[in-house]
Amino acid sequence: MVSLPTLADIEGYEKKETRIWNKITAGYPRFVRNRLVQEAANQAGKKNQRLGEFFPVVSLKSAQALLKWAAISDAHVDQEADWVLISMPAGASAEKLAKLIQHTGTLISSRQAEAYLKNLPPQTRTTALSEIKQFCAPYLVQSKPENILISLSGMNAAYAAMQAVNETQNPKGKKVWIQLGWLYVDSAKILEKNINTEHVFIKDIRSLDKVEEILKQGRVAGVFAEAPNNPQLETPDIPRLRELCDQYEAKLVLDPSAVGLATLDLLPYADILCTSLTKYAASEGDVMAGLLAVNETRADAEQLRKVAQKIIEPLHTLDAEILANQIKKLKEVTAGMSKSAEIIAERLKNHTAIKCVRTAETVTTSSNYKKLKRPGAGIGALLTIELNKEMRGVYDKLQCVKGPSFGLEFTLISPYLWLAHFDEVTTNEGRKEIRSAGLDPDLLRISIGLEPVEEIWSMLESALK
Repeated sequence: MVSLPTLADIEGYEKKETRIWNKITAGYPRFVRNRLVQEAANQAGKKNQRLGEFFPVVSLKSAQALLKWAAISDAHVDQEADWVLISMPAGASAEKLAKLIQHTGTLISSRQAEAYLKNLPPQTRTTALSEIKQFCAPYLVQSKPENILISLSGMNAAYAAMQAVNETQNPKGKKVWIQLGWLYVDSAKILEKNINTEHVFIKDIRSLDKVEEILKQGRVAGVFAEAPNNPQLETPDIPRLRELCDQYEAKLVLDPSAVGLATLDLLPYADILCTSLTKYAASEGDVMAGLLAVNETRADAEQLRKVAQKIIEPLHTLDAEILANQIKKLKEVTAGMSKSAEIIAERLKNHTAIKCVRTAETVTTSSNYKKLKRPGAGIGALLTIELNKEMRGVYDKLQCVKGPSFGLEFTLISPYLWLAHFDEVTTNEGRKEIRSAGLDPDLLRISIGLEPVEEIWSMLESALK
């Protein structure tokens, strides 16, 4: 985990300033290449006498798919133990490939890299993946445990879900994707950058009439929505969205990452559910993972499952063993975070420095959210605040871990849009576009941890003075 203590540090991080990047040896793995991962890539590059940029990805199938997507023909691909090294000249094509690897979550993990550097034989025999599936099964009753797919990242699960829909729907002439509401940046980028499909972004998740207008054209392959979405924490009318997708034969992909599997019951309404297990399930913050489940009661379920299984990259054995232990705390951890988040949100809404507080149950779509909650569930760890004062001064004074991710046992705060949409928040045009989606470009996203609630409140109150 990396912490960026000041807004100036974030600006330096985004601009790739040496003063910042020389201090970073670890971070959120899809954005910051771990030191061990880089060492493994360098060692493999030297061994194979390669030059240029090195990309250590998890398999040959992913390497080939990424190079095809990026239209790169001058790369070398070398098999190394249980992963693959892509080598190519530095330049625009290498930068494009790096982004696609980020979007699809296919970089090797630091544990996998460490095993390679120690020359350990690949581990294949473990019950950890089966244990994770069995644990998740009660939350996913429309999918048999053996058909629940555990991936090396939440984004890899999202990518596999989209590709499964494309391979099922594109032959029918359905090549349009509807992005309903704000999505996590890499989910949106996959939709935007897919050269074989069209992408329609409907900003307001309440605009189901607009969704239907597009569905009526008969060309929609799928609708992708988060529930609730991040960072607005708004929830679409999922039952109505399901009816529309059934009526016009579109697939519905839902992602509950913002609040986790233990909070919302979404699979009954989805064709495919994909979610990050990095949040809530891996609450100690030291492993990346994702999950994909196909609703077996829906049309084309077997086809969707087969394609997803072909594309998805399974969680590495070493990481699965860590997750299998941490995921056992999922319900307890989620409940603890939710309880504290409700207390903190209630106090913040009465603070003079706060203009607006958002939680999944205080926004205008709260009734949609409440209909989907599991018995006894709360709001999850996330809340967002908009300030009556300059954000920079508040952010710089906060005494907690500051960076991406959420649903961890410790409190995390980030100026979310400065990290996810830096180019937009630093231009007048971009800030105008963000505001058109009902968002303050300078909002702070808070992920409430399991520290004593008074400790969290004291830290926030001190920074808001």
